[in-house]
Amino acid sequence: MELRLLKYFLAVAEELHFGRAAKRLCISQPPLSQQIMKLEEELGTKLFVRTKRNVQLTESGNTLVHYANKILDLTELAKAEVGEIAAGSKGLLSLGYVGPAMDGFLPKIINAFKLRYPGVELRLRQMTTSEQLSGIREGMVHAGIVRISGQDTKGLEAIPVHQETYLLAIPSYYPLAHNRSVSIGELADQPMIFYPRNSQPGLFKQWHDIFIQEGFFPNIVQESTSYHSSIALVESGLGVAIVPKSSARMQKEGVAFLKLTGKKPKLVFHLCYLESSVNPVIYNFGRLFGEQE
Repeated sequence: MELRLLKYFLAVAEELHFGRAAKRLCISQPPLSQQIMKLEEELGTKLFVRTKRNVQLTESGNTLVHYANKILDLTELAKAEVGEIAAGSKGLLSLGYVGPAMDGFLPKIINAFKLRYPGVELRLRQMTTSEQLSGIREGMVHAGIVRISGQDTKGLEAIPVHQETYLLAIPSYYPLAHNRSVSIGELADQPMIFYPRNSQPGLFKQWHDIFIQEGFFPNIVQESTSYHSSIALVESGLGVAIVPKSSARMQKEGVAFLKLTGKKPKLVFHLCYLESSVNPVIYNFGRLFGEQE
């Protein structure tokens, strides 16, 4: 059953006059009569009773009016929703992120995204970079905010979206805490809180190589898998920790944040997703980073 025939039928049903219906549809009357006859043949029943003076709906015709309106309404609704999904203004975005991103730039992006695209459901999951890369490939998440340090990104797009530097979190009663900055070489004798090698092997190696170039092996007294817990351990007096600048927003009592000078690994965050992805919601999300700079 063609939608065009239903539209013709409803015009006649509402006007109860073939001439007025034809004028409304911007066609001539004979083709309209032929199309109604075609619809009646397809359905195997008369839809109208025609006399020289008037046109009336049959019981079958009355029933079809009910369903034709529903069908055409649903068609318009489907067209509108498909258009919204194609434009990325409706749908779902499952997004992974590393913890430091949420401490710094990511909340502002999320807020802007929700304001602009209220029809998109956003599902957030804190994950390590390795977990996100696997999750994207396996379809667990659509995209992720990651820090790439030697990980394999074959088959993935990785768009840089934010860059920042590192600070040193140090107990405020340590002598070094009174300095405005501290060099990496000055950490040689400091007890350090550091993340496990297996959590970020690439970044761990970069830092390890820098420490060696500075002439010392780090005195790691405690391992920590998140910067939040690292800063809490600094507050407890266990040692010092190298953290992203955005972590200083936590403002923990008893913790000072010092500028860290010397060679450091790049701290770059990427928006990562499948190269083959055709999800317009991802592209809308990615565009916001350039607008928020």
